[in-house]
Order: sequence, then C-alpha cells, then structure tokens
Amino acid sequence: MDILFNKAGEPLVFFGKSVFGSTTTKNTVKETVEETFSFRKREYAVWGDTNCFPDDAEKTIRTTSVLQTGLNYKARCCYGQGVVPVRVTGFDQGNNEIFEPVRDKEVLHHLRGLSFRNFHTASFRDLIKFGNAFPLLVFNNAGDKIVRVQILNARHCRLSVDKTKLLVFGDFKHSSPTDDAKTEVYDMLSEEDPFYDLQWRRETGKLKGMAAIAFPRLKNYFSNNDYYAAPDWQSAQESGWIDIAHKIPEFLNRAYENAMHLMWHVQIPHTYWEKKFPKSEYKNVEERKKLIQDYMDNFEHELTDTKNANKSLWTQYYIDESGRVNGEWKITRLDSEIKTDDRLSMSAAANSEILFSLMVNPSTLGAGMPGGPYSGNAGSGSDIREGLLVSLILSHIEKQAVLDPVVLMYEFNGIHDIELKYRNITLTTLDSGRNTQESLT
Repeated sequence: MDILFNKAGEPLVFFGKSVFGSTTTKNTVKETVEETFSFRKREYAVWGDTNCFPDDAEKTIRTTSVLQTGLNYKARCCYGQGVVPVRVTGFDQGNNEIFEPVRDKEVLHHLRGLSFRNFHTASFRDLIKFGNAFPLLVFNNAGDKIVRVQILNARHCRLSVDKTKLLVFGDFKHSSPTDDAKTEVYDMLSEEDPFYDLQWRRETGKLKGMAAIAFPRLKNYFSNNDYYAAPDWQSAQESGWIDIAHKIPEFLNRAYENAMHLMWHVQIPHTYWEKKFPKSEYKNVEERKKLIQDYMDNFEHELTDTKNANKSLWTQYYIDESGRVNGEWKITRLDSEIKTDDRLSMSAAANSEILFSLMVNPSTLGAGMPGGPYSGNAGSGSDIREGLLVSLILSHIEKQAVLDPVVLMYEFNGIHDIELKYRNITLTTLDSGRNTQESLT
C-alpha cells in the first residue's frame, strides 16, 4: 500500500489494490453519559432512565392504538413495494434519471430473498419505533465476503461509551448482564466512515477469523443525541397527548361500568292492579302474581323491542265521581348522564396530535382533524392521496439510511455501480385513466 505522509509523519492519503482513503478529522466532542453500566471491564451507555427504554416504549405503543397504527403505517410507507437494482445511465429533458435494469443474478437473488426482506422490514420497525436500529454484517468462513446483512433486535442492544462495541443481551428489562450471562459483543465500524473502516480492516487483515461486525446504528436523523436517538413520537408522549389518549377510554369504561342504564320510568297507580286483576277472581296469590308478571314482561317488550320502534303505546285511565284522574300510567324517558361528545372531541384531538408527531396526515388514516368527533371529518379522496404522497416523500431519509449497509455489502463483495431504488405505487385520480401509478424513488 502506498501512503502519503505529512511533515509530522501522519498519513494523509493512501492507495491500495482496491482501496483509496484519506485521513479525516474525528469528532471527539460527545454527549456526557450520566448513567452507565459495566460489562467485562467496559462501560456501556444506559438507554433510558432505567436502561429499559425499548421495553417501556413497546408497552406505550402496544397500549396506544393510534400510535401503533401510525408507526405501522409509516414503516409500510418506507418499505413501499420493495427494492429494485438499477444503473443510472443519464437524464432526460426534465432532468429525471434514466434507469437501466441490473440483471446480476446474485443481487436479484438477494433482494428477492428472505434474508433481505427480514432485514428490511425489521430495520424500519426498530428505526421508527425506537429511533435506532442495529445492523450486523455477517461474513463467510474466510472473512473475505459478506454473506448477509441482518438486523439485531434493538430492545437487546446497548452501545459502549466509546462506540467501539455493541452488547446484545436479552433481558435488560429485569437486570444488567453479569460476566457469565449469555451475551454477544460485536466490534462496531466507525460511525464517521464505516465504508473506509471496513476496507481498512480488510487491507490490514483485521477481519480474519471475524464472524460478524456491527454497522453503526441507524438513527433518527432529527435527534441530536450522540448515543440513542429519540423517536419522533416521544414529543407526543412528553407533551402529554399520549396520556390523554389513554385517559379518555379509561374514563368511558369506568363511566359505563358504574352507570345505571335505565331508559324508561313507568309509574303505575296501586289501584290499577285491583281493577285489572281483581283478587276475588284468582284461587291464590301466586296465580295472580304470575299473571301480573307476564303482563309487565309484555309491556316492557312493547317499549324496548327493535320491531316496535316508533310504535304507538296505548294506556287507559278513568275519572272518578269527584273528577280526579284514576288509573293513569306515567311513562317518562330518562336521559343518560354520560356526556361523551366532549370526550370524543378530546380523543380525536389527541389522536391527531400523536399522528402529527409522526408527520402522518390524520386524513390518510380516516382520523380527520381535531375539533370534533370523528363523524363527517374523515377527509376527501384528494386528502388521502396527498397524505400518502407526502408520507412517501418524507420517508426518503429513512429509506436511504436502511440501504447503506446493503450498499456497503455489495461494494465489499466487488459489486459496483449499483443503485437501489424503491418501487412505490401511488393513488391517482380517475381522469388519469387508472387508479394507481408506479414509480421508482
């Protein structure tokens, strides 16, 4: 390898058989880690107040239906209809890229296989749910080829303070790992330039005997945290909207459990029963009581059965010699004390605020806008189309980040000049002559 040094003897540029590199300035200013834990004489950064942020987040997501739906929707928008390999051969008059399909059997087999699909879907899952995803590059026995890229479950991953190691342990929810615990520890590539780091390790023989190496964790680009990036939806949690989304159904459940569900109050004068069922006409009291019970059951049926909706109800009364009304039934409708409109309005607002934190248009999921109950506020077809299109556009950053380890694998394996593009199917209007349109991004 040819190396160009400066006057101080520091390498500036180097050339090898298959690598060109240069010295870069490494950012040494890092976030102060207040909480750490030790494992085999190395310090690791705690994730969350109790080192259980992913487990706490999983519970919050699982118990917040609109949050789980929004995250699932966003992950599906990122995944689109899969990935196709192309080469860019030029640009048309509108400055749109002109693609040439790639027919490399190894690449096509990989992109259509289970290994890539598992990596692809799990990457978006962890990145969008937890703000971080942890790819792993797996080598062949000789260490000269990457056979696959897989994703480690983010719930079980912790970064070393110096970011050179990745610890994988399956039970952070209950304890920190001991020296004899079942764990995996992987070397991590440089966060500043993983492509160069991997090539340098190969040139210097540091990959020999190594089964796998961790790619720098994929992170929510909008978070400034040096170790574990915060997911987008955390703003909705810290502002209290997720708590509100939990409290509304809890309140309604308790209200319905404790309420008296009575609709009618029927007042019958005591003298009515002697006129209707005279005691002298029955052998015993039990016979008379049964007839009265059957009579009241039939009457209730007339009030409540669905077939009797809007049906007239006839009752009788008489006026005695003194001119007083006698035998009159009074039927009063009881209004429910459970007022739900304001709670549903607040619930709709909470749902929308949670979706806003994910940059998801509520109309796309039929949630409408805050300010009233859901009815009549679901959004038009154009709102849904535009919301879906915006989601596809805004997911570009996540899409490219997830593909970086795959591109590195191809480059390492000698497959060059390939670009991976996402297939997207978007909704169109009827005047275009078709319902959907496919594009590459």
